[in-house]
Amino acid sequence: MRAARGRGAVLRAAAAGLLVTVLGACSSDGSGTDPVEVEVGEEFTWNDFTVEEGWSLKPIERTIDVNETVVSPEVSGSIVNNLDEERAPIFQMVFSQDGDDLATVNCSAMKLVKDQAGELLCPGFGATMPLDYDTVTVQEFRRGESGPSSAGL
Repeated sequence: MRAARGRGAVLRAAAAGLLVTVLGACSSDGSGTDPVEVEVGEEFTWNDFTVEEGWSLKPIERTIDVNETVVSPEVSGSIVNNLDEERAPIFQMVFSQDGDDLATVNCSAMKLVKDQAGELLCPGFGATMPLDYDTVTVQEFRRGESGPSSAGL
């Protein structure tokens, strides 16, 4: 009976170790690329890039043709590379209401070296400015998604 209890303790310890490993892989420190919810204007870190406090979302009126305009979202701000390698950020911001995606904007900046800040621009071409949203999620860039939020991207 002692051997059975000993094996149970070993299995529990192994399971706990696996859980710590899995939780460590789902980083909450901003070093990973898992989707993360953010607040407009507040600093956040994603994929070892930090978007600095003060970034903004504003409506931009764009002319489609002589008789038609659309108001699309535009995100802008400053972004910093936190890694030792030179690289360029590319990701998406998704604006949602009650779990429904309303608008997706593609974000990018020039290549940055460690600790260099650059201008972040997310022009929102093809998206319509959300009138009301309750969630902003930063996620990996996904090419070719269809739907109301990414039409025309």
